[in-house]
Amino acid sequence: MSDQSSPEPNDNPSEKLEGTAGEGNLMLGFSFKTGPTVEEVLERRRLRKRDADLAAVTEFAGLAELFSTTTNAADLAAVLNAALHLDVAENPRHKAKPISYKLLNYYAFHKAETRYRTFAIPKKTPGETRTIKAPDHGLLRLQRLLLACLTAAFTTCDDAAHGFVPGRSVLTNARPHAGRRFVLNLDLQDFFPSTSVQRVVTVLQLPPFALQKPVAHLVASLCCDGGSLPQGAPTSPLLTNAVCQRLDRRLRQLAQRHRCTYTRYADDLTFSSNRPAFQAPFHAELNAILTAEGYQQNPKKQRLQTPQQRQEVTGVVVNERPNVPREYVRQIRAMLHNWETKGYEAASATLRQHYGNSKAHARHKGKVPKLERVLAGKIAYLGMVRGKDEQYNKLPGMTTVLRPSRWCEPT
Repeated sequence: MSDQSSPEPNDNPSEKLEGTAGEGNLMLGFSFKTGPTVEEVLERRRLRKRDADLAAVTEFAGLAELFSTTTNAADLAAVLNAALHLDVAENPRHKAKPISYKLLNYYAFHKAETRYRTFAIPKKTPGETRTIKAPDHGLLRLQRLLLACLTAAFTTCDDAAHGFVPGRSVLTNARPHAGRRFVLNLDLQDFFPSTSVQRVVTVLQLPPFALQKPVAHLVASLCCDGGSLPQGAPTSPLLTNAVCQRLDRRLRQLAQRHRCTYTRYADDLTFSSNRPAFQAPFHAELNAILTAEGYQQNPKKQRLQTPQQRQEVTGVVVNERPNVPREYVRQIRAMLHNWETKGYEAASATLRQHYGNSKAHARHKGKVPKLERVLAGKIAYLGMVRGKDEQYNKLPGMTTVLRPSRWCEPT
């Protein structure tokens, strides 16, 4: 009697039979298709849900949770492509070429030598220069998209930080110090180079980013150069704010103990008080905190300002209320006067002659913007700091300058 469990012979030995995993080892001469594993099924479901969630995002804020749940380079590329879609919708001129995980790995780990162009720009202090590392076009594009995701996720910026924070400015940084008797300004030395890639990786794994370690390492590698944050990358200011959260908290506590006020704008630290708080004990605690957090102050930039002199905080005069220096208003008046009395071409020539000495010259890559745009920017800044008071409205040529539709060059 034949064994009923034995398989029937196959007329076509080359034909593949379907079976369960592992059966092929018991049935020699036959091959079997195996179904997906449980892990593969779950991963497919996760990817379908990820893609559906990304497709439903209509604003950058919606990227925060999806960015925090990325697990690998492919996930990060998908989130950046969603950010790219939103960016192109707002800026149709921007390049819409999709981003792949291979491109992320290439810029993070393989194109280390030529990713940045290094150059120096003059500082406000005569004879001093600042080293700028400008990312190449491809990396810059990735960093701008990363910045959109990081900004969406970073909701815990300390109240003392005002630099490169949405809704805050040099004015919000200076306003808490207005009318104080003593204003102490400090500058952190080599601020960006002192912020190491290891600290960036660590902070990216903490809330609110909460990235897994491989993704945190990938993002840090895309944003750092030579083991630290480069000054010139668009992501560096936000990442320093994230790294400095504990520093800001400890310096606020120091200020509270000494009954003074603390704010920070990038590497500029400001303390103010109505009492002589800035004595040796204060400075000893301050330097101990800075050293523990991996930073050092620049001793040449420490300034204690009293009411008998002009007190400035990030370029804003704070003796009584937020204001601009008098020479700033004189410069606006002189430019408007030249335009009205000597004509547009003569006034533009004067601007080109002196613009090379300004800090904005490097920001515009050596190009001199149009006279009306420079004036409009200066007048808008004046109005932001001081308010549109009577003296502001009496500036000659205001109507012409502040209406772009009337900007024109003589033919």
